[in-house]
This record gives sequence, C-alpha cells and structure tokens, in this order.
Amino acid sequence: MCGRLNQFAKMPALSLAGRALRIERRKKGREDPKAAAHILHNICPTDYADVMTLNEGEWALERMRFGLVPSWAKGTKADMAKKFLHTFNARCESVFQLASYRGPILKQRCLIPVRGWHEWPDSRTPYFIHRNDDAPLLLAGIFDVWESVEEVVTSMSVITTPPGRYMGKFHDRSPLILEDKAALDWLQPGLREGDLRAFFKPYESEHLEAYRVSTLANHARNKTEAVCAAIAPPVPQAGDEPVVTEDDVTPLLELFRT
Repeated sequence: MCGRLNQFAKMPALSLAGRALRIERRKKGREDPKAAAHILHNICPTDYADVMTLNEGEWALERMRFGLVPSWAKGTKADMAKKFLHTFNARCESVFQLASYRGPILKQRCLIPVRGWHEWPDSRTPYFIHRNDDAPLLLAGIFDVWESVEEVVTSMSVITTPPGRYMGKFHDRSPLILEDKAALDWLQPGLREGDLRAFFKPYESEHLEAYRVSTLANHARNKTEAVCAAIAPPVPQAGDEPVVTEDDVTPLLELFRT
C-alpha cells in the first residue's frame, strides 16, 4: 500500500538514461480549485500531487488528484469523491482487468516524483521510506481526466507490486519504483499488456531507508515537515529483523536521544 506521499518544494534536476529533463508546469482551464493547493507532506488520497507526463516528446508537470476518477464515471464531483475514495493504488495483478484502470494503463501512464512515502506495519506506527541520499524516487502511475460542465478533475493512481526484501519488513505491498531507462520507457506510447507486465517487479535497492516517525503522520490534517522527521534510527537493510513496534520502542528512543 502507498497511501501517503511526500514531495519536494522545488523539483530537483532530473535525468533519465543520461538525458537531462526539462519539465514545464502545465495548467488546464476549469481545473478543480483544490488543485491549486501545493501540498508537500502527508499527501493523502483526494489531495493533489505533482505528476510527470510525456506527450509527443514534451515533458510536463501536472497537478493531479491522488485517487483515480475514471473519465466514464457519471455523477457530480461529490459523487466521484465518494465512489472513488480507494483508487489511489492500482495493484499490478489486476490493473488490466478492473474497469477504472484498464484504459489508463495502456494509454495514460505517468511518473510521480516523491521524496518518500509512509507505511504502517502495525496500523498505528508510521515509518517514512525514502532514499538515504534523498534523491527523488519515481513511482509508476496511471491517470485519467474526468470532466463536468463546471470543471475538470485530472487524477492518478500509483501502481503497486509485491514488496522487495527490505520493503517486506513494513508491508505486503510496495509502489512500483522505476529508474533510468525503465522510467523513460514506462511513458512511451504503444506499449501492450505484455510489454507493461515486464515492468512489474519488486524494487530492490541498497539506497532504500526507513525509520520510525511521529504519529503526527497518522492524521491527514498534518502537512508539516514533522511527519518525515526521524524519532528512531533507520531499520537496517541486513537481516530479516522485524520493525520496532509501539510497545517496545521506548528503550530505543532513549538510546537515540543520547
């Protein structure tokens, strides 16, 4: 599961497969007014995040709702908010079968650049996952555009896979993370189902790092840098040690503070 995203105040310089990217911010008319809010931390479903797209060789950064609303959906925007509250993740095993996703996965793919994301191994104790060098992580996504007479809602979902070894310490799902040529290839037009399934692999990297953070992250209203601040040392890459839970964290916190 990937349900809380954290992004950058300013997009870092990016290059894919040795190619420096020049990314322009794109705005649309009649866009959902909620898209104007630039949220960096604890981006929750129905919040908006910055998303990278590639169209005819032109890179763009677009603000999209976290939680895909399919273009064919009928009803008001309020109806959409209720019906599509849980579409923020698209499982790779079923993305070609489910009606909300099977069109976008073939024609409307994107990359979501993040500083990191949160996971809850025991439903109450949050951990922040990021790269230990603080480089951006590119999450594979899909998007769609829903329109009414009054406005347009552009929305996306993060593709998820089974976890790699390290991520398996925190959750049984992980966002699909792509690097270099794979990230560039993900956005190329004309890919078929077999081509796309080749991307669906658990992510393994020695640069992944996770540490426990404050329960401030548990509450959607908290959008400050504090939701990413470590309150315990990083969970080591080596071994299969379980993560620290709420019940046995006190001695470790005291050690960390000294």
